[in-house]
Amino acid sequence: MEAIQSPIQNVVGSVFVHVKDLRRSAEWYSMAMGLPLLEERLNGGPVYWLALEGGTGLILDDNRNNDPGAKHVLYSYKTDDIEAAYRFLSEMGADLLFPIERPHPGLAYFNFADPDGNAVMVTQSDYESAVVERLEHSASPIMNKIASIFINVTDMNRAIAFHSKALALPYEEVNAGQSIYELHMRSGSGVLLDDNRFRQGDSYKTLFMFVTRDAEGSKAYLEANGVQVFTDMERHGDMAFFTVQDPDGNVVMVCSE
Repeated sequence: MEAIQSPIQNVVGSVFVHVKDLRRSAEWYSMAMGLPLLEERLNGGPVYWLALEGGTGLILDDNRNNDPGAKHVLYSYKTDDIEAAYRFLSEMGADLLFPIERPHPGLAYFNFADPDGNAVMVTQSDYESAVVERLEHSASPIMNKIASIFINVTDMNRAIAFHSKALALPYEEVNAGQSIYELHMRSGSGVLLDDNRFRQGDSYKTLFMFVTRDAEGSKAYLEANGVQVFTDMERHGDMAFFTVQDPDGNVVMVCSE
Protein backbone atom coordinates (compact mmCIF):
# COMPACT_ATOMS: atom_id res chain seq x y z
CA MET A 1 0.00 0.00 0.00
CA GLU A 2 1.28 3.43 -0.90
CA ALA A 3 1.99 5.63 2.12
CA ILE A 4 -0.36 8.57 2.61
CA GLN A 5 1.27 11.91 1.86
CA SER A 6 0.18 15.10 3.56
CA PRO A 7 0.33 18.40 1.64
CA ILE A 8 1.16 20.00 5.00
CA GLN A 9 4.90 20.04 5.50
CA ASN A 10 6.32 19.06 8.86
CA VAL A 11 8.19 22.36 8.97
CA VAL A 12 7.27 25.21 11.31
CA GLY A 13 7.32 28.58 9.57
CA SER A 14 6.76 30.90 12.53
CA VAL A 15 5.71 30.97 16.15
CA PHE A 16 3.02 33.49 17.12
CA VAL A 17 3.05 35.49 20.34
CA HIS A 18 -0.13 37.43 21.06
CA VAL A 19 0.53 40.80 22.66
CA LYS A 20 -1.16 44.08 23.56
CA ASP A 21 1.60 46.63 22.96
CA LEU A 22 3.62 45.78 19.86
CA ARG A 23 6.51 48.15 20.59
CA ARG A 24 6.84 47.03 24.20
CA SER A 25 6.92 43.38 23.13
CA ALA A 26 9.32 44.01 20.24
CA GLU A 27 11.70 45.74 22.67
CA TRP A 28 11.41 42.86 25.17
CA TYR A 29 12.09 40.06 22.69
CA SER A 30 14.90 42.05 21.07
CA MET A 31 16.48 42.54 24.49
CA ALA A 32 16.11 38.83 25.32
CA MET A 33 17.85 37.65 22.13
CA GLY A 34 20.29 40.53 21.76
CA LEU A 35 18.73 41.78 18.53
CA PRO A 36 18.39 45.29 17.10
CA LEU A 37 14.95 46.88 17.24
CA LEU A 38 13.66 47.16 13.66
CA GLU A 39 11.85 50.49 13.66
CA GLU A 40 10.66 50.05 10.06
CA ARG A 41 8.51 47.14 11.24
CA LEU A 42 6.84 49.26 13.92
CA ASN A 43 4.95 51.17 11.26
CA GLY A 44 1.41 50.98 12.58
CA GLY A 45 0.74 47.45 11.36
CA PRO A 46 -0.62 44.62 13.54
CA VAL A 47 2.50 42.41 13.54
CA TYR A 48 6.26 42.59 14.16
CA TRP A 49 8.15 39.70 12.59
CA LEU A 50 11.61 38.23 12.94
CA ALA A 51 13.27 35.55 10.82
CA LEU A 52 15.52 33.60 13.20
CA GLU A 53 18.32 31.04 13.01
CA GLY A 54 17.19 27.50 12.30
CA GLY A 55 14.40 28.49 9.94
CA THR A 56 11.52 29.13 12.35
CA GLY A 57 10.60 32.79 12.83
CA LEU A 58 8.77 34.77 15.50
CA ILE A 59 5.66 36.87 14.87
CA LEU A 60 4.34 39.27 17.52
CA ASP A 61 0.64 39.91 16.82
CA ASP A 62 -1.54 42.50 18.57
CA ASN A 63 -4.69 40.89 17.08
CA ARG A 64 -6.22 44.16 15.92
CA ASN A 65 -7.12 42.55 12.58
CA ASN A 66 -8.42 39.32 14.12
CA ASP A 67 -12.03 38.62 14.98
CA PRO A 68 -12.79 39.10 18.71
CA GLY A 69 -13.03 35.69 20.33
CA ALA A 70 -11.01 33.96 17.60
CA LYS A 71 -8.62 31.26 18.78
CA HIS A 72 -5.06 32.53 19.05
CA VAL A 73 -2.74 30.71 16.65
CA LEU A 74 0.26 28.97 18.22
CA TYR A 75 2.39 28.55 15.11
CA SER A 76 2.27 27.93 11.35
CA TYR A 77 3.10 24.97 9.11
CA LYS A 78 4.25 25.43 5.53
CA THR A 79 2.59 24.04 2.41
CA ASP A 80 3.15 24.31 -1.33
CA ASP A 81 -0.54 23.70 -2.09
CA ILE A 82 -2.98 25.54 0.18
CA GLU A 83 -6.07 24.10 -1.53
CA ALA A 84 -4.83 20.52 -1.14
CA ALA A 85 -3.92 21.15 2.50
CA TYR A 86 -7.41 22.49 3.21
CA ARG A 87 -9.05 19.47 1.51
CA PHE A 88 -6.76 17.05 3.36
CA LEU A 89 -7.70 18.40 6.79
CA SER A 90 -11.37 18.63 5.84
CA GLU A 91 -11.40 14.97 4.81
CA MET A 92 -9.78 13.90 8.08
CA GLY A 93 -12.51 15.78 10.00
CA ALA A 94 -10.32 18.52 11.47
CA ASP A 95 -11.93 21.65 12.87
CA LEU A 96 -11.28 24.21 10.12
CA LEU A 97 -11.69 27.62 11.70
CA PHE A 98 -12.31 29.66 8.53
CA PRO A 99 -11.96 29.33 4.73
CA ILE A 100 -8.67 30.02 2.95
CA GLU A 101 -7.74 33.70 3.10
CA ARG A 102 -5.63 35.45 0.46
CA PRO A 103 -4.75 38.90 1.86
CA HIS A 104 -2.48 39.73 -1.08
CA PRO A 105 -0.75 37.96 -4.00
CA GLY A 106 1.81 35.41 -2.89
CA LEU A 107 0.21 34.69 0.50
CA ALA A 108 -2.62 32.34 1.47
CA TYR A 109 -3.48 30.74 4.81
CA PHE A 110 -6.14 29.14 7.00
CA ASN A 111 -6.32 27.91 10.60
CA PHE A 112 -7.40 24.61 12.10
CA ALA A 113 -7.81 23.44 15.70
CA ASP A 114 -6.81 20.17 17.35
CA PRO A 115 -9.06 18.25 19.79
CA ASP A 116 -7.78 20.43 22.67
CA GLY A 117 -8.64 23.66 20.83
CA ASN A 118 -5.04 24.54 19.98
CA ALA A 119 -5.07 26.62 16.77
CA VAL A 120 -2.45 26.08 14.07
CA MET A 121 -2.03 28.01 10.82
CA VAL A 122 -1.19 26.50 7.43
CA THR A 123 0.54 28.99 5.12
CA GLN A 124 1.59 29.11 1.49
CA SER A 125 3.88 32.07 0.97
CA ASP A 126 6.26 33.38 -1.66
CA TYR A 127 7.97 35.69 0.83
CA GLU A 128 11.31 35.17 2.55
CA SER A 129 12.95 37.44 5.12
CA ALA A 130 16.63 37.58 6.04
CA VAL A 131 17.58 36.29 9.46
CA VAL A 132 17.89 39.12 11.98
CA GLU A 133 21.46 38.94 13.25
CA ARG A 134 22.39 39.49 16.87
CA LEU A 135 24.01 42.76 17.88
CA GLU A 136 27.78 42.43 17.74
CA HIS A 137 28.36 43.39 21.37
CA SER A 138 25.16 42.01 22.90
CA ALA A 139 25.47 40.76 26.46
CA SER A 140 22.61 38.28 26.02
CA PRO A 141 23.59 34.59 26.12
CA ILE A 142 20.20 33.71 24.56
CA MET A 143 20.45 32.78 20.89
CA ASN A 144 18.11 34.06 18.19
CA LYS A 145 16.70 30.56 17.73
CA ILE A 146 13.54 28.75 18.80
CA ALA A 147 14.33 25.16 19.71
CA SER A 148 10.83 23.77 20.26
CA ILE A 149 7.17 24.74 20.49
CA PHE A 150 4.87 23.32 23.14
CA ILE A 151 1.35 22.11 22.33
CA ASN A 152 -0.40 21.70 25.66
CA VAL A 153 -2.75 18.72 25.55
CA THR A 154 -5.04 16.79 27.90
CA ASP A 155 -5.04 13.33 26.25
CA MET A 156 -1.60 12.38 24.95
CA ASN A 157 -2.50 9.50 22.66
CA ARG A 158 -5.45 11.38 21.18
CA ALA A 159 -3.14 14.33 20.47
CA ILE A 160 -0.47 12.09 18.94
CA ALA A 161 -3.06 10.45 16.68
CA PHE A 162 -4.46 13.79 15.47
CA HIS A 163 -1.20 15.65 14.87
CA SER A 164 0.50 12.61 13.32
CA LYS A 165 -2.42 12.18 10.90
CA ALA A 166 -2.33 15.88 9.92
CA LEU A 167 1.35 15.51 8.94
CA ALA A 168 1.08 11.89 7.69
CA LEU A 169 3.56 10.74 10.33
CA PRO A 170 3.55 7.23 11.85
CA TYR A 171 1.30 6.93 14.91
CA GLU A 172 3.11 5.78 18.02
CA GLU A 173 0.99 5.09 21.08
CA VAL A 174 2.75 5.86 24.37
CA ASN A 175 2.23 4.65 27.92
CA ALA A 176 0.34 6.64 30.53
CA GLY A 177 3.52 7.88 32.19
CA GLN A 178 4.90 9.72 29.15
CA SER A 179 4.21 13.44 29.44
CA ILE A 180 6.21 14.73 26.42
CA TYR A 181 6.02 13.49 22.84
CA GLU A 182 8.06 15.01 20.01
CA LEU A 183 6.52 15.18 16.54
CA HIS A 184 9.10 14.53 13.84
CA MET A 185 9.96 17.81 12.13
CA ARG A 186 11.99 17.90 8.92
CA SER A 187 13.71 21.17 9.81
CA GLY A 188 13.29 24.28 11.95
CA SER A 189 11.98 24.14 15.49
CA GLY A 190 10.68 20.99 17.12
CA VAL A 191 7.05 20.49 18.16
CA LEU A 192 6.40 18.93 21.57
CA LEU A 193 3.06 17.58 22.72
CA ASP A 194 3.03 18.27 26.47
CA ASP A 195 0.46 17.22 29.07
CA ASN A 196 2.48 18.34 32.11
CA ARG A 197 0.38 21.45 32.66
CA PHE A 198 -2.82 19.34 32.58
CA ARG A 199 -1.38 16.66 34.87
CA GLN A 200 -0.20 19.22 37.41
CA GLY A 201 -3.32 21.41 37.26
CA ASP A 202 -1.33 24.49 36.25
CA SER A 203 -3.15 27.61 35.10
CA TYR A 204 -0.41 28.63 32.64
CA LYS A 205 0.95 27.23 29.38
CA THR A 206 4.53 27.40 28.14
CA LEU A 207 4.65 28.68 24.55
CA PHE A 208 8.09 27.74 23.28
CA MET A 209 11.75 27.29 24.10
CA PHE A 210 14.64 29.65 23.36
CA VAL A 211 18.14 28.18 23.09
CA THR A 212 21.12 29.24 25.17
CA ARG A 213 24.64 27.96 25.67
CA ASP A 214 24.63 29.34 29.24
CA ALA A 215 21.45 28.83 31.26
CA GLU A 216 22.79 30.44 34.43
CA GLY A 217 24.17 33.39 32.49
CA SER A 218 20.83 33.81 30.69
CA LYS A 219 18.96 33.86 33.98
CA ALA A 220 21.33 36.48 35.39
CA TYR A 221 21.09 38.57 32.19
CA LEU A 222 17.29 38.62 32.18
CA GLU A 223 17.11 39.40 35.89
CA ALA A 224 19.55 42.29 35.37
CA ASN A 225 17.11 43.59 32.75
CA GLY A 226 14.19 43.50 35.16
CA VAL A 227 12.74 40.13 34.10
CA GLN A 228 11.61 37.93 36.96
CA VAL A 229 12.02 34.17 36.74
CA PHE A 230 8.64 32.42 36.57
CA THR A 231 9.69 28.81 37.23
CA ASP A 232 13.14 28.32 38.69
CA MET A 233 16.09 26.53 37.14
CA GLU A 234 15.70 22.78 36.63
CA ARG A 235 18.43 20.38 35.64
CA HIS A 236 18.16 16.99 33.96
CA GLY A 237 21.58 15.62 33.13
CA ASP A 238 23.35 18.11 30.87
CA MET A 239 20.13 20.04 30.21
CA ALA A 240 19.15 23.09 32.29
CA PHE A 241 16.10 25.30 31.81
CA PHE A 242 13.90 27.93 33.44
CA THR A 243 10.92 30.01 32.37
CA VAL A 244 10.07 33.72 32.37
CA GLN A 245 7.01 35.77 31.47
CA ASP A 246 7.01 38.40 28.74
CA PRO A 247 5.23 41.76 29.33
CA ASP A 248 1.87 40.16 28.48
CA GLY A 249 2.32 37.19 30.81
CA ASN A 250 3.21 34.72 28.05
CA VAL A 251 5.45 32.00 29.50
CA VAL A 252 8.65 31.30 27.56
CA MET A 253 11.32 28.72 28.40
CA VAL A 254 15.06 29.28 28.10
CA CYS A 255 16.91 25.98 27.74
CA SER A 256 20.56 25.02 27.40
CA GLU A 257 21.53 23.76 23.96
